[in-house]
Amino acid sequence: MQLGYAYADLGVNVVEVVARLYLLIFYTDVVGLRPSLAGLAVALGLVWDAVTDPVMGVVSDRLRHRFGGRRCFVLVGSFFLAAGLVLLFSPPALATQGARFAWLLGAYVFLNSGLTVMAIPHTAMSAELSEDPHARSVLFGWRFAFANVGALLAAALPVLLSAKPPSDPGRGGAGGIDALPQFAWITALLIVLGGISVWFSTRGIAPPPLASVPRLQWRAFLSPLANPAFRPLVAGYVVAMLGVGVNAAVALFYYGRHLELGDQQIQTLLVTFLGVWTLSLLFWVWISRRVGKLRPLARGATVLGASICVLYLVLPPGNFVLPLVLGGIGIGFLFGSTLLIDSLLTDVIDLDRLRTGEQRAGIYFGFWRFAAKLARAFSLLTTGLVLDLVGFDPEAAPTEELRWALRLLFGPGVGCFFLAAGLILLRYRFSDAKQRQVRRLLDRREQRAERSSDAGARARA
Repeated sequence: MQLGYAYADLGVNVVEVVARLYLLIFYTDVVGLRPSLAGLAVALGLVWDAVTDPVMGVVSDRLRHRFGGRRCFVLVGSFFLAAGLVLLFSPPALATQGARFAWLLGAYVFLNSGLTVMAIPHTAMSAELSEDPHARSVLFGWRFAFANVGALLAAALPVLLSAKPPSDPGRGGAGGIDALPQFAWITALLIVLGGISVWFSTRGIAPPPLASVPRLQWRAFLSPLANPAFRPLVAGYVVAMLGVGVNAAVALFYYGRHLELGDQQIQTLLVTFLGVWTLSLLFWVWISRRVGKLRPLARGATVLGASICVLYLVLPPGNFVLPLVLGGIGIGFLFGSTLLIDSLLTDVIDLDRLRTGEQRAGIYFGFWRFAAKLARAFSLLTTGLVLDLVGFDPEAAPTEELRWALRLLFGPGVGCFFLAAGLILLRYRFSDAKQRQVRRLLDRREQRAERSSDAGARARA
């Protein structure tokens, strides 16, 4: 069951990684859209995605007991997501900046709608598949493992499919963007297979009965903020997502135009980073079982942020070994600690369930993704504007001003966010001991309910 459920994250993460890494540079270098307009279109698409995420969370909470529950949304959403990806990376020949902007905006909104319908119910199911904290960490470990396999495919496959020779160092380092239309069709198949896998692997797993049906009210979308354990956790998450957004948007520009790496070197670096990240999940899941989730998460994020601030500011152009060893391996290992923040959210949902008597995972995960999408939208919009301000030209050699902008964005511009997130989490008060206490209280409540139900059944007999 765990593998069939987690497999869907492979296709979903291929979409998210390829959009983060390639979407901006595909529309600037291939389609010919100005960076500021490309950043604005992607940001607006993410705002739409952010607004619809909590709506989908409430809808999946309300209708999860009908038509196959959340499983139905995952299956249907996979087909829409697959179609949206093909449209996004197969634009027709468009002559004007306005037409290119409109195509990017429309296709990205369509893709994100499919992503919302598939991903929100799928993520919310994780709080219902197991109530054991360690089992949840293992489940999230499998999810992140499949997600990172998807990330590896997103990083490596476009270059392998490319019919063009590697680009010259210093002139982009974005080989493989010409193969993104073919890549989109392959990924579309993986996405649909993921939806089918979830549908069949989760048969017979019923969610907890609804104490009451959540109302479709705007205040319901903000209700997670009433949970005192949720507010600082989502604050740390949003700050970290600002760093992730800038990192992903600037990565190919930084490696190609500042470090002057060739396409094969960039591909090797990305695959190494994602491979180490994937393998490191075993360590972070293991250590979370020994010492809890909070301390490894907070300290890992703090060290990660400090390392990024220094490393990517001082790396010299033309050197491949240092970014491979220090960035691909060292930073990749530290990135693995970030999986624990999603696992912590399921424990916060347990606290809400203890307080309200309701299972509202959909609302929580919807708000969670809502906040993350707004952070990414701001990051992409800011990145596009900065590239325009420093005179980015995809056909020209990088200027010194562009190099400095890329160093500041990819180094301190990313690292400071992770550092701030780590400091927020170091002060987090919903400790591992309190999480275990919540779990014990929920278990006792459920045992009392079972005894009461059994007693009622005997009385009626």
